[in-house]
Amino acid sequence: MTIEKLRIIHTNDLHSQLEKWPAVTALINKLREEAHLNQEEVLLFDIGDHCDRVHPMTEALLGKGNVQLLNEMNYDAVTIGNNEGITFSKQDLDDLYELAEFKIILSNLKNIDDKRPSWATAYQIYTLDSGLKVGVTGVTIPFKLFYETLGWKVTDPFSALEETVNFLRSEVDFLVCLSHLGLSEDEKMAREFPSIDLILGAHTHHVLESGKKVNQTWINQSGRSGTYVGDVTINFEETETGSFTVEVDQVQSLKVNEKIRDAVSEASLEKLMTEGKQLLNKEVTVLSSELTVNWYEPSAFASLLSETLRQWCNADIAMVNAGVILRSLEKGPVTLGDLHEICPHPINPATVMISGERLLETIRQSQQDEMVHFPLKGYGFRGKVLGQMIFDNIEVVGKQRYVNERNVLINGELLEKSRLYKLATLDMFTFGHLYPTISSIREKEYFMPEFLRDLLAWKLNQGHSPK
Repeated sequence: MTIEKLRIIHTNDLHSQLEKWPAVTALINKLREEAHLNQEEVLLFDIGDHCDRVHPMTEALLGKGNVQLLNEMNYDAVTIGNNEGITFSKQDLDDLYELAEFKIILSNLKNIDDKRPSWATAYQIYTLDSGLKVGVTGVTIPFKLFYETLGWKVTDPFSALEETVNFLRSEVDFLVCLSHLGLSEDEKMAREFPSIDLILGAHTHHVLESGKKVNQTWINQSGRSGTYVGDVTINFEETETGSFTVEVDQVQSLKVNEKIRDAVSEASLEKLMTEGKQLLNKEVTVLSSELTVNWYEPSAFASLLSETLRQWCNADIAMVNAGVILRSLEKGPVTLGDLHEICPHPINPATVMISGERLLETIRQSQQDEMVHFPLKGYGFRGKVLGQMIFDNIEVVGKQRYVNERNVLINGELLEKSRLYKLATLDMFTFGHLYPTISSIREKEYFMPEFLRDLLAWKLNQGHSPK
């Protein structure tokens, strides 16, 4: 009677918090060494959002530095998160993994022609030394309109799983899903696909210190930003008849000790960051005077961004929160690195057709103190507070306690409640709970792959000189 042991180590949602990467790799190396001493085979996976363009190295190298870091740690496979999937152009995502030495397992993303991208596979089967087989599939969260705007076809992950799981189950001894869907969807997956033995999750940044079991399926997810590493041990025990029974022996998420760091990863990261910094030193423009921003009152820089947003989207009006600009720009040369530093958010322009009545309610809500000072987390926002809402081609006349249609001018004319206006704004206002008057509008148009900093580069490169 023999016992074959498999150790699965996994990471998720690093979000390019690369200052923590050498500590993450130190723990991975420790777990690997421990597994080898215990004569356990090892598989290493990442469950997406390793890349986040908030980091200048990821921005400059378009994620390829992140791929190099994964290569150096000998990852076996990854799936993609929304940060890989919808913050890069289609071409950049197609190029992202050209030097990858690991598999990209993703069953629910295809080209428009229904063919899978050349860099992705729907599943992978790993054969252990004993001959036992581990099947791995992967799915990512289907932000349909974003993917379609970029030129992809993203499908329902459960429909993709139905096809893949049905095939894999009879081919393997143990079945794993790399899931960038979020914990509630993973729980649903465990109920609907009981033949999946282990779901390694991501996206919602939960920490499951001892895993979670739904029926007979184990789920693990290990936080975000390199604070935890997932660790799963599986026993394959031979029976008297020569077949094997499978038992998940241990599921845990281990806290990363940031004081213990891997020197090799540290050196590699430093080299990549230097390379990225050089690329971001490209000059965009030279300002003849300072371009100032204030989060809590109107300012030249926020007004410029709102105007730029309207022009880029060819809209009637625009609104942008001042908090997306993290600081003012000083007089003198402005580089791509400067624009990334002051506007690091992976946020795209968007337009909606909004009625005057809804617009009026939006203006009222935006002026509430709790909105101005709201410390937003998520939705791509990487700032501190939302800040003052800055409008373009919209003027609120006087300081009224309750704004009505007689106080609002649209391009110099009184707002009409029944009229539709083309509003340019930020994608984060078109979904979620921030502005229901906007997010509840069904028809939306996203302008991708450009971010706000790309619009600023476009505007400033036209020779804008602040007065």
